[in-house]
Amino acid sequence: MSNYERSTTAMTLGTLPEPIRTAIREKAEALHLTVAEDAQAFLTLSRQRKQKRGLFGRMSGAIDPDPEHLTAMVIGAKDVLVARHGEQSGTQVLAARLEDADTQGVSAETYAAAGIAPGDGMSVNGFRHSGESGRASFYVGLGAPEGDNARDALEAALRRAKA
Repeated sequence: MSNYERSTTAMTLGTLPEPIRTAIREKAEALHLTVAEDAQAFLTLSRQRKQKRGLFGRMSGAIDPDPEHLTAMVIGAKDVLVARHGEQSGTQVLAARLEDADTQGVSAETYAAAGIAPGDGMSVNGFRHSGESGRASFYVGLGAPEGDNARDALEAALRRAKA
């Protein structure tokens, strides 16, 4: 069982809630990306079921400061952008070229160690940090009713970009 209860909704960039919509637009502009207002997007609300407390939780970094947070995934023509917003943690946005991204490389053991149930989401790989080499990944939690559609939409976009 996942540490989170999740629900995912399909929408577009233009219908994402603030401040996520503005943060994604600003990131796209800063990176000179073109992402249409009607670009396919999925918004996931994640609510914590339980939280690791105490010294071990703080030392392991397992304590999420937000009892609930939003994660948005926007699939543009050439890019995927992922944003996470929480009351305490603020809003962060990552972007990757679809041709450089994938959803491979995370083992079932890694998911289990993080308290993530199979099918609860996916790891999106291919993000780059400014000034650093290598690729970073971000776990996108997904849930009903649109979680499977979000996964399918991203995988279809990745296949098109690599064809």
